[in-house]
Amino acid sequence: MAANLLTTQQIWVDKSNLSKTKVVEQEINLDALGDGEVLLKIDSFGFSANNITYALLGDKMGYWGFFQAQNGWGIVPVWGFATVLKSNVASIASGERVFGYLPMASHWVICADKVSPTGFFDKHSMRKSISPVSENYLRCAQDPGYNASKEAVQMNIRPLFMTSFVLDDFVAEHIDTNVQSIILTSASSKTAYGSAHLLLKHRAERELTYSVIGLTSPANKSFTEQLGCYDQVLCYDELQQLDVKQGAWILDFAGNKNVLLKLQLAYAHNLQRMIFIGATDVQAQANRAEGQLVGEVFFAPAQVKKRIQQWGQQKFTEQYAQAWQSFLQLVESNVDVAEYCGVNAMQTVYQHALAGKLSNQNINVIKF
Repeated sequence: MAANLLTTQQIWVDKSNLSKTKVVEQEINLDALGDGEVLLKIDSFGFSANNITYALLGDKMGYWGFFQAQNGWGIVPVWGFATVLKSNVASIASGERVFGYLPMASHWVICADKVSPTGFFDKHSMRKSISPVSENYLRCAQDPGYNASKEAVQMNIRPLFMTSFVLDDFVAEHIDTNVQSIILTSASSKTAYGSAHLLLKHRAERELTYSVIGLTSPANKSFTEQLGCYDQVLCYDELQQLDVKQGAWILDFAGNKNVLLKLQLAYAHNLQRMIFIGATDVQAQANRAEGQLVGEVFFAPAQVKKRIQQWGQQKFTEQYAQAWQSFLQLVESNVDVAEYCGVNAMQTVYQHALAGKLSNQNINVIKF
């Protein structure tokens, strides 16, 4: 009897040379799924500069461990929607739709654990996870945040907004009244302006008086200003306009060491905190100036875990949902949807993102 085989496609990235990709075909025997295993057909996913951060920090932060390739190659994680093609779990039915952390692949086998009416987790032995948030698959039929007409926004921005949400919470936990400026680099990036939106929204109720200042490129300045998330938007060559005589925080989403060194020198002892969140400026990674930055890495999953333990899962989910709804209307009025289909288009989008050529005004929807 012939094996019931399914041919899958995966996009692999050379971990030593991120510009090198290849399409890998593998076969899955549909009759050989193990106990608890679920085969997902990946329907669509979002792609942005944030996914390039996953690749750049893949070994350092563990992103290559989620969906493993072989022999020095990695698979970039993405957020998107998938359909259960086959299930060896009684309570997970074929045809069910889920949202979660996925590989750049047409299909993937997970091992379901902690199955509940709202979702389930992947405990596959080959998955080296760094965050329970990224192990969790939400069942769309039971997800209060799901809206079939808003899938493009959900897959592109909702996961990034989780970082914005817990970063705003982290700032509130540690900031004091001496801080008069919060400066965000890569201000046109979605995670940055999501954070800025919340920092502005919560400023008065926290009885603080800081200004929220965005730094961006000249090409993105107009777009960033029209978002309305910042008190002031400056280009990177306008740093002299900053008031460096007052206390400041820097939230860095770009990873441009040259810019950060200039800010660190200018603010000197008035720089209270420098927080490293992302690395959207890919080109800057190859041209890093000499000098020591004094700062700390913000690891969003740690803040998520901390708050879930303190607040409980239900309160955390409710607080996040409220914040997300406040941001959703802003996003929808300021972005356009760009759709791509097939592995060739997928690799092109990846290369554009790696070169920093994706428009922050677009949200990208990719399908196999």
